[in-house]
Amino acid sequence: MSIFFALGNWGARLAIGWVVLDKTDSVFLAAATFAVRQAPQMVAAPFGGAVADRFSSGRILQTYGIFRFIVLGLMALVAANDLEPLWAIYVLLIFAGIGGSFELPAMQRLVTGSVPRKLRMNAVAVQSTGTRLVGAFGALASGFAIDSLGVPATLAGSGVLFVVGGAFAMFASQGIDVRAQHRAGSVFRDVADGLKMMWRLPIVRTVLVAAVAVEIFGFAFGSVMPSIARDALGVDVKGLGTLSLMLGIGSVFGTVFLAMLGNFSRKGLLLIYIALFYGIFISTFSASGSFTIALVLIVGVGASAAAFDAMQWTLLQLNVPDNMRGRAIGGWSFAIGFGWVGHLGLGALSELVGVQWALAGAGAVVVATGLLALTFARGLRRA
Repeated sequence: MSIFFALGNWGARLAIGWVVLDKTDSVFLAAATFAVRQAPQMVAAPFGGAVADRFSSGRILQTYGIFRFIVLGLMALVAANDLEPLWAIYVLLIFAGIGGSFELPAMQRLVTGSVPRKLRMNAVAVQSTGTRLVGAFGALASGFAIDSLGVPATLAGSGVLFVVGGAFAMFASQGIDVRAQHRAGSVFRDVADGLKMMWRLPIVRTVLVAAVAVEIFGFAFGSVMPSIARDALGVDVKGLGTLSLMLGIGSVFGTVFLAMLGNFSRKGLLLIYIALFYGIFISTFSASGSFTIALVLIVGVGASAAAFDAMQWTLLQLNVPDNMRGRAIGGWSFAIGFGWVGHLGLGALSELVGVQWALAGAGAVVVATGLLALTFARGLRRA
């Protein structure tokens, strides 16, 4: 089911980012499409985690699939009307972001709930590998679909994929106990208890702080990918799709690497080293202006990004009580909700100094974050 969600997300992401850049010629407005989709997580994600701990993951994901189908259908109508009114796209992206806050906690709870505790790192890595492998080729297909069929048709097709993914999730959840043991009290109390619990656990707290920093300065590169393709590397939307393909292939390498490690004992130290490599690749992958070199280096970006995410999820799942696993991922989604700052900041900086210099600075901050964690985060190093 996560494969269909990944295909739908890639299609929607590429289509919206490209059409906004093409129609407005503004890197900032294109980056803002990522920001407004991510910002609602700061409010909605803790509730998404609490809901995942209370209700069937299959039912949540089925409802989410139908919701995204409606939202993407409305986006397709706005795109067919030549992005008039432009503000409608941003309003719909806010709704998409709210819905996405319920997807990841339910998905992770379903995946990790189907295996013994000691195999959770492997389960996360295997699920992420399959999703990213299909998503990689879906990104390439999305670029060609945008070029040949247009943005409205690509958005509508992405919506259908979400409905199919939701149906598969409902089927996959049969026979798996994904309901929480704790059912008393309100969702608001669950949210408050989850946030307090995560702040009291040192390793969880450190992971979430690192997630905020790396999300703002590291993962913001996705919001300027259309500009990287068009302005820095001189390629069209099919070139953007090819870049996204290589990014996805890299993410597969990253998750396969983690799966091969098995139940690796120094997970926190591994997370820190991944952050260091991530910053280096972000700073350098488009610096030469060569499309060929960028295709090679962006594999490292994808591998580092996927491994960083998977290691965060694994550390969170292993360091919280089982009845709070959904809220742990909800707390992580809340933390990365601050990424909207990075999307807007990187978009604005790219217009001022150029996207390559902006990426160099963002990557340097990610490297600095890794070095600080390596020096001062003793608990995380030993996790």
